[in-house]
Amino acid sequence: MAKYSAVGSQTLTTSRATALTVASNATTAQRCKFYEVWFANLTPADLVTQNLVERITAVGTSTGVTPRPLDIGDRAAQASAGSNHTSEPTYVSNSSIITIPLNHRGTFRWVAYPGGEIVTPATANYGVGLNALHASATSDWTAGAMWEE
Repeated sequence: MAKYSAVGSQTLTTSRATALTVASNATTAQRCKFYEVWFANLTPADLVTQNLVERITAVGTSTGVTPRPLDIGDRAAQASAGSNHTSEPTYVSNSSIITIPLNHRGTFRWVAYPGGEIVTPATANYGVGLNALHASATSDWTAGAMWEE
């Protein structure tokens, strides 16, 4: 299986703000196994933001991000990625896989134990969204993911 990475960013507002989605594309559905995600705030402050990794069934409106193969000899990724969402993806109810309260001065990295990856079905536009919530902060933040397909 080939391995890929993608990074996205977003401005945090008072409602959910998605920095990155990675989903199976509509023409060649495939399963993705996410084995690493990370979050960081680009505007350090003494605030805490709720960072989440959740399942999605539709990608919303975003700026396209080209997933990068970790081995330059691998094919292009079949998954599609998006950043800087102007329209939020459709999240599956009660689907929070990872929830991390994170101080804006810190970074967070999650790495799956072998066999503990987040796996998505081979269904068009189904994947994961990395988003954040804060009641009053407006700052820039970034999120990234690594997966295999």
